[in-house]
Amino acid sequence: MRKFCILFCAFGFLLFNSCKEFKEVQVTGVKSFRLTKVSANGIEGEVILGIKNPNDYGFSIYPSEFDITYSGMKMGKARLYKKVHIEGNSEKAYVFKLKTDLKELNLIEVMGMVSGGNIGKIEVKGTLKAGKFYLKKRVPVDFSEKIGLGG
Repeated sequence: MRKFCILFCAFGFLLFNSCKEFKEVQVTGVKSFRLTKVSANGIEGEVILGIKNPNDYGFSIYPSEFDITYSGMKMGKARLYKKVHIEGNSEKAYVFKLKTDLKELNLIEVMGMVSGGNIGKIEVKGTLKAGKFYLKKRVPVDFSEKIGLGG
């Protein structure tokens, strides 16, 4: 009987504790965007996004991916490959790796973009997967900002 009472109290605690409102994660900006490798095989780079957790409790961001467009050119998908933990009421920058082949890109345009050092508009679209334990939520991200190549 004692075990049943403890189990019932623990279940009640979890039930009432989980009733807190979950505020959505916010992408606060593109901290940096740089190409690390441009070759005949493809492009590799990094997109560093600022992510803010407005909740009092921490949770994890699970592997997610975004479509990246820079100055009107589709650069491919940027991926977060491993789960990261975000503390409560915090904002940190996280690295998303960009890797694409040159099927959809014009190599001359890419080389001009790399050597030009111009400021362009970066667009990040996709879904960020966040959650805690078995509770996961997909947060849509549609963000654009003017930024120079190289951060």
